[in-house]
Amino acid sequence: MTASDFERDRRASIRRSLTGGFGWTVFLAALTLVFVYPVSMIAIGAFRDGLPSDDLPFTIGGLVAAFQDPETWKTMGNSLLLVVVCGTISVAGGGLFAWIAANTNVPGRRLLTPLMAVNLFVPPLFHTLGWIMLGNPQNGLLNQFGRMLGMHGPIMNIQSWGGLFLLMSLGYMPFAYLLMLGAFKNRDQSLDEAAAISGAGAVRTFFTITIPSVGPAITGAAILIAVLVFQSFDSPQLIGRQANIFVFSTQIFHYVRDQAPAEYTKAFALSLVLIVLVLLLFLAQRWILRGRSFTTLTGKTSRREPQELGPVRWVLSALIVVFLLLNLILPLFAMILGSLQPIFGVVSTGLTFDNYVQMLTDPEFSSSLGLTAWLAVIGGFGSIAVALLTTYVTARRTGFIRSYTSFSVWIPWALPGIVLALAYMFAVLYVPAFRGLYGTAFLMTLVLIVATIPVSSRIAEGALAQLSPELEEAGRTSGAGSWRVLLTIVLRLVVPSFLSGWFLSALFIAGNLSVPMLLAPPGLQPVSLTAFQQFLQGNMSQGAALFMIILVAAMAVLALAAGSMKLAAVLRARAGRSGRAPSVPLTRITP
Repeated sequence: MTASDFERDRRASIRRSLTGGFGWTVFLAALTLVFVYPVSMIAIGAFRDGLPSDDLPFTIGGLVAAFQDPETWKTMGNSLLLVVVCGTISVAGGGLFAWIAANTNVPGRRLLTPLMAVNLFVPPLFHTLGWIMLGNPQNGLLNQFGRMLGMHGPIMNIQSWGGLFLLMSLGYMPFAYLLMLGAFKNRDQSLDEAAAISGAGAVRTFFTITIPSVGPAITGAAILIAVLVFQSFDSPQLIGRQANIFVFSTQIFHYVRDQAPAEYTKAFALSLVLIVLVLLLFLAQRWILRGRSFTTLTGKTSRREPQELGPVRWVLSALIVVFLLLNLILPLFAMILGSLQPIFGVVSTGLTFDNYVQMLTDPEFSSSLGLTAWLAVIGGFGSIAVALLTTYVTARRTGFIRSYTSFSVWIPWALPGIVLALAYMFAVLYVPAFRGLYGTAFLMTLVLIVATIPVSSRIAEGALAQLSPELEEAGRTSGAGSWRVLLTIVLRLVVPSFLSGWFLSALFIAGNLSVPMLLAPPGLQPVSLTAFQQFLQGNMSQGAALFMIILVAAMAVLALAAGSMKLAAVLRARAGRSGRAPSVPLTRITP
């Protein structure tokens, strides 16, 4: 190497170091501004007897007054009751189905994983509205069916504690299933065989051998489900409030939007309590699962033969059918039928596509559909892009940058959408330079992106876990910096996962209700908020038609993407076969 080459390499190294340092500074500043700073508004608001933007001294008076209000304690009691009941049912049901899918010979067990995946990625608002159309006491389809059979009174009242327990337990069961499925698959089934040889029946083996062997997975799932129930807004808002049932998220919304003047101090106090509770649950999960293994290690290969259950397997197979009916088929049927009725619940009016025509031609509804499509495409892309970047930094960096990034992107896990929206609303109002963002589509899009980061991060983690760091090391050895490696190597290799994350994040954004409830600009309402208002006004058929249009459009995009990927794979395979060199001895092609 000549002196000029050495000097050129030295200058390039200095340039990469300077630009890399500047890039990391900008990255950390952006994390602070987007993720950390808005949450500080919750703490400021809780310890000020007024708005965070007001120039008032810090005090605990407002916080004390909030906890002297009996409604605060009633809300906490309702929230804890909902967490305990729904968490128990969800974890028990999800664990049972995970055991069926992983360890038994129950007919239909192979349908469970795709069924749970489909349910997981259908927006919660869809399930909620579907069940309202099924079980509302006035004109719900199930209650109409009961009257046709001569029954007096409603079969069910979805707008009650029982309805809330049923709907939310069914909604979170897929989460519990997927969290525990791996543990049931990896456990050593020879323990069950030993129990059977000793004379234990299937039920006794399940409770004395199977359940204890997957204890860490059950504990982790229970804590995460508790966090999700604490954060829930759609079902408690649409169902619980009709029965005067308030939980953390709906009570916070009540303080901000239903009171005149708004009781922001109480809203911030409840938000702070919720953040602390969720933080404690996450810390408990990490402490309990630290160093624990979800698999049973043995010195020899474990047998994977399914457990024979005898006649009981048909009962469990029937449970799978019941779950399919309750969590997918019945709500979907109600939405489809309701969208085709001129007046929901009035069978004599017949079926028509007029609701769909109105949704697509009326300027108010068509603009709502267009806005939702825009939010889904832009927000979904932004969510998976940010998730991929932050997950890459967390996985590949060390020290302060890794810890701070992990802490920053954890924040959306701890905040329900309604609290997140409240935090960002006052974050922009607190700084005069940012006040112009209030009431804009940009702010709503930004908060929707942040709210879906937990979903897109899981997809990004799975994609990056498949990449060997050696590929990135080779890029750095050739002189590429960290950002160039990310854009030219990592991003190209995770394109399929990136597209999947984009699609799923877009679905969640399209069905998000809590963020638009506080941040939707005047005249710009996405489908979730428009459908919610239509249901409140009694126009259930129009609200159902709106959601069905979004669902059909999403399925069309998914089918198009799947077909395009399959076609690309076929073309690559054909190109590989046509360009393949003939098999000849090495001596024939070497000089």
